[in-house]
Amino acid sequence: MRTVEDQKLILSSVRALWGCVMPSLRTVSIELNDDIILWKCVFDSTATEDDLENLSAAAAEVTADFPKYGLKEIIVTIPFPQKTEPLKNLIYLRKE
Repeated sequence: MRTVEDQKLILSSVRALWGCVMPSLRTVSIELNDDIILWKCVFDSTATEDDLENLSAAAAEVTADFPKYGLKEIIVTIPFPQKTEPLKNLIYLRKE
């Protein structure tokens, strides 16, 4: 069951991703762990530095909505077809 905080994180994340999804992005997920927001982005091997920076900026937009929480970004590269393991709240999943 999702908490009210989970629902708010999901909505904030969807808004933050507008215009930031690029072909190299495989998944985005988010989770609240005590007072830390975990923001996990999984890219395939074609990701550029700009791709990574765009998703980091999206994470900053989410944290602006939740000033009492810290942020831990988890950015990983997992080439397709290897499986990804999202956090509790899956925000984006590329069709593969």
